[in-house]
Amino acid sequence: DADDLVWDASAEVAVTLADGASTGGTGVTVSGDTVTITAGGVYRVSGSLSNGQLVVAVPDDATVRLILDSVTVTNASGPAVSVTSADEVTVILPDGSTSRLTDGASYTVADDATPVAALASAADLTIAGNGTLEVTGKANDAISTKDGLVIVSGTIKATGADDAIRGKDFVHVLGGTVTATGAGDGISSDNEEDADRGWVRIDGGDVTVSATSDGVDAINAIVVTGGTVNVTRSEEGMESAAVTISGGTVSVTASDDGLNATKGTTTGGTEQNDGSDLTISGGTVTIKSGYDGIDSNGTVNLTGGTVTITSGASGGEGPVDANGTITLTDAKVTANGTTITSASQLGHRMGGGPRR
Repeated sequence: DADDLVWDASAEVAVTLADGASTGGTGVTVSGDTVTITAGGVYRVSGSLSNGQLVVAVPDDATVRLILDSVTVTNASGPAVSVTSADEVTVILPDGSTSRLTDGASYTVADDATPVAALASAADLTIAGNGTLEVTGKANDAISTKDGLVIVSGTIKATGADDAIRGKDFVHVLGGTVTATGAGDGISSDNEEDADRGWVRIDGGDVTVSATSDGVDAINAIVVTGGTVNVTRSEEGMESAAVTISGGTVSVTASDDGLNATKGTTTGGTEQNDGSDLTISGGTVTIKSGYDGIDSNGTVNLTGGTVTITSGASGGEGPVDANGTITLTDAKVTANGTTITSASQLGHRMGGGPRR
């Protein structure tokens, strides 16, 4: 909501972080090096904690705007910023500011109140502003929320011992410069219970992902309509039940499949058509993969845009592998140096060899 990004500066409550000497106004409590926001409102936070925590614990119907004005928080035994209750929290990064959040290498969160992450939230989370936020998750994720995550703007650098950026319900990138480095996934959404959740959508911005597992992973859907997405390292570049690219510039480097549409369903260890779908209708897509360039347990529809695939150099992997139909209409496709004019050219590797 655009209103989330507008507030009355005179209503800001100043919070100053300092080891053993933190201070705050109305709606703020301080206990040692734990600073807790207890009421909805606008809070401008500055200073640093070498081993402390900033907590947001407000009523479930309250909203908080958290202005991180060059804040550094390190917490050896938990999240650096922990949102345990709220309707939604908007993190604002002021112009020219750089904030850094780091958690400890090993800890648990009592009663699973939040995810295990340096920036951990039990509520919807939005990040906006034109400053910089550097988040290092040493125990698990860097940025993680049990609800949804929206990135409006700013320079976000997230490095996770597991996932770099995770929104259980969704991750929606509208703009900004996002660098996600994960020892697990780069950007993920893993709500399996709700059919309208578990999605990642990128409408703008400049997103760079480096991951040991999937670059971008979502249970139900990945949608790219604009911006630049560059997956520089991954096992699977993008993986979801539905992968849709209608605009923007997408570049994927993957040791396994570049783009993978799957619902994760198999019978007797054999993949079958599970109704998943991969559609490219616009944009520029470049794929370099160790195995299949595009792999779908359902259908593949190439109806627009420019697609360049370099698939596995050995093992007979194909540029496109689908258990359902492959449709090629108005897309300009090049696979392993060959201009593709028919869908029948895509179901096998250029130069022959068995399909994977």
